[in-house]
Amino acid sequence: MSDNPTADSPFGAATPLDPFQAAKASALKAAEELRSAAAQKASELRNVAEQRAQQWRDSASTAATDIKEKADEFRQYADDTLHEARARCADLRVEAEKFAREKPVQALATAFGIGFVLGLLMRR
Repeated sequence: MSDNPTADSPFGAATPLDPFQAAKASALKAAEELRSAAAQKASELRNVAEQRAQQWRDSASTAATDIKEKADEFRQYADDTLHEARARCADLRVEAEKFAREKPVQALATAFGIGFVLGLLMRR
């Protein structure tokens, strides 16, 4: 065997007549290229997954904000409606008291009639 290097190899110089060393060097080079390509694809997939996760976080955040705004609008509507109902109830109570003071006989007859009708309805 001669010591003439004909190809660069990470394991030393290969002789032109040693096919095993040449195949070994070729396989090592192919394995390194495959490892490099796999690492690059893994990095690309990681980046795509991170981008997709960020998009989902953004859309979830937007949806949560929209829901919160709608809930706040509904709460405000409910508060306004409750305030208005209380005001109407107070007005009706004042009018009923005024009517009972001005016309006590009619107020008693009306109360009796309403009670009688409700009693009939409740009996069924």
